[in-house]
Amino acid sequence: MNNKIKNIIFDMNGTMIFDGKYHEIAWKDYAEKLAGRQMSTEEFQHHVLGHTNKDILEYLMGKGTLTEERILELTEEKEAMYREMYMEDTANFKLVDGLVAHLDKLKEQGINMNIATGSNMTNLAFYFKKFGLGRWFDITLCAYDDGTMNAKPAPDMYIRAMERIGAVPEETMVIEDGPSGIRAAAAAGAGYIVGIYGDSSRELLKETGLCDELIPDYRNM
Repeated sequence: MNNKIKNIIFDMNGTMIFDGKYHEIAWKDYAEKLAGRQMSTEEFQHHVLGHTNKDILEYLMGKGTLTEERILELTEEKEAMYREMYMEDTANFKLVDGLVAHLDKLKEQGINMNIATGSNMTNLAFYFKKFGLGRWFDITLCAYDDGTMNAKPAPDMYIRAMERIGAVPEETMVIEDGPSGIRAAAAAGAGYIVGIYGDSSRELLKETGLCDELIPDYRNM
């Protein structure tokens, strides 16, 4: 790890857990159900990964066509579907290989850590409970989709995640799995950006030209 790095911000989905196929199944189902059309995997990677549920629903249905109440209702419905499917996959319902040991090492070294995720609080609390994330992170400091920030690739979530732990951007590493998240990290001034592609596309991350390192998981990090 770069010796200048004193802080690390993790994305959640596709970065700490490999759950992408369940989000993809749920959103493709919603695209057909709500918009009457099919969503391609490429479309999912560009317009869903890293984006907030509100942005995704407005992408599918058109901006301004849904009330805030309807967006919340559809979000909770879709996320409940996703959580149920993900929990049933007992072989993959876990933190990414090597991550537990990596987090323990970072904590031992005194590295400040936080999470910046497009997930809402319902899902974030679910992850904290199921994966014991409180061992390394403070949920009250995490940046998540609370409706007050622009979605990635805007830098808002990473700026907030850094500010909440007093991190200097140039001394902060960001680990991300999506092109929009990579661009958000760069826009936030992150000093080192790691793209993780175990649940994503290595080529899509490489094409951003913004990753300092690309990894499949944490076993050799």
